[in-house]
Amino acid sequence: MSAPRSRRQDRFLSFYDDTFEEAYRYAGRLCGGDRETAEDLVQDSYTSVLRRFRADDRIDLQIGYVITTIRNRYLDRLRVAAREERRLRLVAAGAAAPEPALMPVQLAGLPDRDRTALVLRYVDDLSVPEVADALGLSLHATESLLVRARARLRGKDARDA
Repeated sequence: MSAPRSRRQDRFLSFYDDTFEEAYRYAGRLCGGDRETAEDLVQDSYTSVLRRFRADDRIDLQIGYVITTIRNRYLDRLRVAAREERRLRLVAAGAAAPEPALMPVQLAGLPDRDRTALVLRYVDDLSVPEVADALGLSLHATESLLVRARARLRGKDARDA
């Protein structure tokens, strides 16, 4: 049976009060002192924790979850910014953008594992070790997979790569 609403709210607010300063300090260091970004990260992270808590109020509220959420959201922002910067450089260099429908069609023709590896590496901007971890493969196996997948994407037989 779940606790009465006011007790649940008190529990979360107490957690928030006890952990906010540490979470904000961490976010501030991560953002290089950019207060606005740090505030956004902290707010987004506590909102995520609150959603999780509302779904199951038996969870153990811990600062580690908030810190991990802040870090992940910060890294997501960096990846988005890096993708946008690459797009702007392409536009500034006069490079034509690929046909929006072309790449998904080419990717759709690849085996699931190849497509997943390529999307993680080049769309999500994960490093090769991060892709390896996400796929549960060794670093060497992941590098080989990416070489074969790129060859297939270019239309070559993967044995020729």
